[in-house]
Amino acid sequence: MPSTLQIGVAGGPELLVAALLLGILVVPALLVSLLVYLDATDRNSRHAIAWTLAALFGGVVVWVLYFAVRDEVGPSGSAVNGGPNGSTANGRP
Repeated sequence: MPSTLQIGVAGGPELLVAALLLGILVVPALLVSLLVYLDATDRNSRHAIAWTLAALFGGVVVWVLYFAVRDEVGPSGSAVNGGPNGSTANGRP
């Protein structure tokens, strides 16, 4: 009777490697992209989808860039807290 190694097991070590790569690379990228999208939509950004796609395909560089500039640009491209008293570009608080 042949042993399990001679017959082969569906998946085997290749399936384990594929699952580890999925867990280490793909799942965190999807989660961070989801967080970027939710944050951008909470801030009423018109570019939420663009930021999400950039975060998904751009990796860590885009993640850091988004979290560095997310407070600087509002929905219309104007500064969110532009004035010293917290007023926006149209002069209203």
